[in-house]
Amino acid sequence: MFVVDAHCRYMAPVLYDHEVSVTAWFLAASPLIRVAYDIHNLDTDRWSARATTVLATTDTHDNLHTITPDGIQTRLPVS
Repeated sequence: MFVVDAHCRYMAPVLYDHEVSVTAWFLAASPLIRVAYDIHNLDTDRWSARATTVLATTDTHDNLHTITPDGIQTRLPVS
């Protein structure tokens, strides 16, 4: 898989010794895989960031698929 797009909106800083919670979920499985993320700072009880990535699938020779193969789509719990 290749990351073809990534976005992140930063809302509050996280320091090196802060504990964070990262939640991720699938928004779409085809034609591209879209994943969303929430990053919550547990020390300050504030949302630190929200992000999305878009992934394209490839075959064993690194050729891009035009849609996500069925075998992968069926394994992704899309919300």
